[in-house]
Amino acid sequence: MAESAPSPRRATSWHLSRFAPSPSLAEIQMREKRFVLDCVAVERISKDYSVSLPKLGSVIPPYNSQKDYHVRGYFLARPVPPVLKKTGQSNGGTSTYGELADRFQYKSAAAFYLLSRNNSGSGHSAEHTSGHGQFLSSVKPVIGYNGLYGYRRNTPSLRRMPSAFGIVTKSAIY
Repeated sequence: MAESAPSPRRATSWHLSRFAPSPSLAEIQMREKRFVLDCVAVERISKDYSVSLPKLGSVIPPYNSQKDYHVRGYFLARPVPPVLKKTGQSNGGTSTYGELADRFQYKSAAAFYLLSRNNSGSGHSAEHTSGHGQFLSSVKPVIGYNGLYGYRRNTPSLRRMPSAFGIVTKSAIY
């Protein structure tokens, strides 16, 4: 007994639930423009602070659950806001490392250096912001011994009439 093929409706719904739509070209370019590659500067700052203040000079910013949009609903639930107000955490709270680490992360000399560096255009380069669109963008066509369409013109009869359907080419036939 032969198996029946899956219905087109089922295949379509599987396809739609399985794959997300590709972002538009404008959205890809916007994402690539926002990408900042400041690994050299961050590495230097991290090495400088690793001896004196290792927790504060961390490359990875400290986690603050009140700024995490995935758990925002918890902090809006009924019993939580009064507790946050009593403990003094209602204005955004602090990270897991405390207020000093937060201040260092956003208001220290290193933070201002990185912010001014990236706002002035450092950390962005054409190679990194143009992304995958640069891959193979400057490849020249390979023209073989018999020309661009050499495989079609390697015998006298094909040189006279390369196709029975007509020629759709701007290059010379011979």
